[in-house]
Amino acid sequence: MLAERDGKLTRRKRSDLDGDLDITPMIDVTFLLLIFFMVTSTMQATPDKELPPAVSGENANAGGFLDLSILTPPVDSDESVVLLEGELVSLDGLAEQLQQRARGGEVRILVYAERDVRNGFVGEVEDVLNGVEGELIYKFAVRDYR
Repeated sequence: MLAERDGKLTRRKRSDLDGDLDITPMIDVTFLLLIFFMVTSTMQATPDKELPPAVSGENANAGGFLDLSILTPPVDSDESVVLLEGELVSLDGLAEQLQQRARGGEVRILVYAERDVRNGFVGEVEDVLNGVEGELIYKFAVRDYR
């Protein structure tokens, strides 16, 4: 500590009355309280909310997309069912119909697939969509058929 005497700075001796503030015990108590409250508090999750059912199961197709549905195969078949605008089509027939529609301009398609359709078949349908020449826009969507 410096003190000013007669215009000169001199060192002042420290007296025994000057004390340092030791905050170590305060920090210890703070951490003990923090640990106590963390251990004794109970965590409560937010309750699940009940969502109301859908008013209508109909597809709100505001963008003018064609509806391409891929359904699980019937019991007596291994091949999944493909519906274009509600009509049954084969993969070759799908390619032909989309090719004809693509000549008239942009074709927009929403592809819906049921949960149990094997992934490989959805990939085959996507390959057919990629093979169509012209401006073809398709998006995958989800629909509950049950």
